[in-house]
Parts: sequence; C-alpha cells; structure tokens
Amino acid sequence: MNTSNLTSNQFLLKLRLIFVPYLIIAISTIVLYTFLNWLLIIRFDLIKIDDSIVGFLIPVFIPWIPNLIWLMPRIKLLRFKKDYPKNPVFGNLFISCLVISISLILAQQYITTATGKLTQLNYISEIHDQPPTKYYTARYFYINKNMVHVKVAFGVTNKSRDFAMEIYACVPVFNNLFPDTNKIAAIRNMADPRALVFINDTLSTLIRLKRLTTDSIRMMNYLNPSLVMPKYGDSGKYGAIAVITKSFKFPIKPPVTKISPVAWLAIRYSSTISNSLSKKEKQQSFKDFLRKTNYDFMNKQLDKFVYLSRLPYNQQLRSYTTAIKSRDDVEELYNDPTILSPEYTPFAERNGNKLAWTLVVLLSGSIIFLIILFLTPLKNPQKAIE
Repeated sequence: MNTSNLTSNQFLLKLRLIFVPYLIIAISTIVLYTFLNWLLIIRFDLIKIDDSIVGFLIPVFIPWIPNLIWLMPRIKLLRFKKDYPKNPVFGNLFISCLVISISLILAQQYITTATGKLTQLNYISEIHDQPPTKYYTARYFYINKNMVHVKVAFGVTNKSRDFAMEIYACVPVFNNLFPDTNKIAAIRNMADPRALVFINDTLSTLIRLKRLTTDSIRMMNYLNPSLVMPKYGDSGKYGAIAVITKSFKFPIKPPVTKISPVAWLAIRYSSTISNSLSKKEKQQSFKDFLRKTNYDFMNKQLDKFVYLSRLPYNQQLRSYTTAIKSRDDVEELYNDPTILSPEYTPFAERNGNKLAWTLVVLLSGSIIFLIILFLTPLKNPQKAIE
C-alpha cells in the first residue's frame, strides 16, 4: 500500500483502531455497571452501600480501569505536536473518562427512578406487609406535625468559604389519628353509659367527653368498678373512663407517651451563608433561617403529596434516623425506621430528562473525541495496520 493510500485512509484507520474501541468501552462500562447496580442494589438489595458511593464515587473512578488497559495504548498511536503544552495522551484519556463518568452518573440516577415500582396501599401500615419498593401511594394515613423530630447540622463547604445550615425534620405517620381512634372508640363503646367520666382528674360527663376531639386526648383508660367504688360508692359500680387531655398541667412531669409510627416523612431545609461572618452574625442568620423554616413547615400541607419515595441509603438517611432517635418518645426500634420523602409532582415526571441527558453527554463527548482523532495524524500508519 503506497503512502497516498495510507494518508487517505488514515481517518478510517483511526476509527477502527481508536474510536470503535472507545465506543465499546464507553457503552459496555455504562451498560454493565448500570445493570449490576440495578440487580444487586435496587432490585434485590443484596449490598448495602452509600448512595453517594454507588451513584458518584464509583462512576468517577471505574472508567479509568478499561481506559488505561485498552484505550491508552491506542491513543499512543497518534502523533501529537511537539509543542503541545501538556501530556496529550493523558488529556485525551481524561476526556474519554470524563464523558463516561458523567454518563454513568446520569444513568444511575435514571435507573433508580425509572425501575422503581409504585405500590398502592389502602392503609399506610400495609407498607410492612408488602415487599419493599421505591414508591408508594396510600389512601388512609394520619401525619402528626406536633410530634416532629428534628436534627440540626452545621458544616463548612466550598473550601471553608461557606457555612452550611441544615434541618432534618421527621414527621410520624400513623394509620389513624394519634392517639389511636380505634382504641379510644373501643373504650367508649365498652364502657357502660352510666360509668363515671373523669377529664383531667375532674368528674365530668359523657356528653363532654364526646365533644373532645381525638387528637386533643393524651391518654384514655377504662377503670374497673373495684378501683372506683372505694371512693365513689355505688356511683362507681359501673366503672369509670379516665381521660387526660394534652392541655392538662401535671403536678409532676408526666410519663412520656411512647409512639410507634408506621413510617416517617422526611423534610429537609438547608441554607448557606459566608463562613467569614462573625459568630454573632451566624447566630442571627440561623435564627432567621429557623423562623423561615418553621413558618414553611407549619403551613406546608404534607398530606397533599402525590406519592411517597423511599429514601436511598446515604448520609441524609442517617441524619433522619438520628433525628428520630433524638427523643425518647419512640418505642424501641427493632428494625430501621421506614423513612419516606413526600413528592408533589406527577409520578410520570419522576425521571425528568435523565435518560436524554445521558445520551446527550455520551454523544457530545464522542463527537469531541472524534474531532480530536480527525485533527491528529497517526505516528506510523503502516505499522498501525500491522
């Protein structure tokens, strides 16, 4: 083959020797890693790894392995200008790895939302009777804002230039109003209409009891006649209903009412200010931040969500779990609490444009790599063929 033919066929040669292997490496890495992520973590939950590691750190570093092994020797076939300011082989290798990494990150975000199953629940408590899925809807539930658990976190970011403030709020979710309306109704129904009624340690009437809203009651119990008659004689022969409302002031600190929520709603607030501010200015900024978040939280209609999303295993999930355990009013947790994020956009929009952006990044990066190949000749075309 003469020199003129070699020159005219150089571009096709570079396509076969360098560009096609690059495409094979890129597509194979994205498809294989995404499939393993779906199979081992999303589908069967066989491996417990922080979401930031799976979705970011590994995708950043894993493309370097096949690129160093298979693509780097082929890039060295190119003849770069001697006055090139930096290492051109590494520069081209970096472009290849960067394109694959960004595509990988976007692909993991897409596969997580796209393959997540939506489970429709009647009562929210049915979440524990079903195999775990990514998304849920529920017809019957009760969200109690008054029992919110909060964790506040501070940190410095952006090379210590920024001061970050975060609030992790976990709101308990029950099947019914808390205290349990079924239990209170059962006590009301089983008690004799002639039973005495005590509200906040004061003799009252059944009519007044029925006027109390369920969520205003802290505790409610039925007392046997044997406990009532010694003090009230025959008037207590039908027993009594003892009620303590939330407004009652105990002479001593009352026992903590333990709760066992079915699940928790995760609400996060964050704000960033300059880390160069004085301590007093930071404290004032935090007070302002706290006031704004409290106003937003109290006015936020948490029950108007479209669907619920199970949180991935990451630092935020651990912060929410810490918030739940920050108070001693929760029954002992034998399993990890079920923490869900309320979503207010249509379920069909959960993927956004993640798939499109994955393809755009891969295509754009490939075009850039192709242009570099077009502009850079081979060192020795004849030897490359051989």
